[in-house]
Amino acid sequence: MKFATYKISLRTKLLIGLVPLLAGFIAPNTPVTGAPEQMNRAEKMLMNLRLGQGSATFYLLEAARQSKDVEKNLRKALFQIREVDKAYAKSKGKPDSKYLEAITVKLNSCQEKSADTTRLIEDSVSDLKEQINDALLR
Repeated sequence: MKFATYKISLRTKLLIGLVPLLAGFIAPNTPVTGAPEQMNRAEKMLMNLRLGQGSATFYLLEAARQSKDVEKNLRKALFQIREVDKAYAKSKGKPDSKYLEAITVKLNSCQEKSADTTRLIEDSVSDLKEQINDALLR
């Protein structure tokens, strides 16, 4: 394997060496007027509630995603149960009978509660972000 070699002139080496030295003269360790204050540990913890993997917002969004999966799975199960109930009633010669009506009612209720849960979680995410911003701006 060949590596590319570059010739650096003496002038370039001197300029590279002067950069840290010049940086000390140009920007000494004095605070710039109007610069924001350093954040303390509590403020950083507050900001981290909404940022990155493992934050509260991350877990809420993950819960919302899982809740949507629950909704989808309940919808699929309910559809299968209704279709099987129709086929079974038809095979017994009573197409208007509903043999699995009780479980259908229960799953409808579960589906509504799951949709409400998803909506509440998504509202909680936006409320959390808003309250964090409000707390940091005070």
